Amino acid sequence: MRDYPNMSYCMCENTALAINQILSAMEDAGSINQFIDTLSFSEARAFLSMIESMRTIVDVAEDEGVSY
Repeated sequence: MRDYPNMSYCMCENTALAINQILSAMEDAGSINQFIDTLSFSEARAFLSMIESMRTIVDVAEDEGVSY
């Protein structure tokens, strides 16, 4: 595995916590556009990249028949 910020045995737990932190910040901002406006340029790019990655995860999970 490449040099990722999470240990492989807890990457889903840590990422789920981080996503919930992002959701909370989005709620506090009042709208998605206001949330994005609070981010630095690199954070905004990472946020948009994360959305694409999450779409891919959902697509793969649905293609594999994972029920959630």
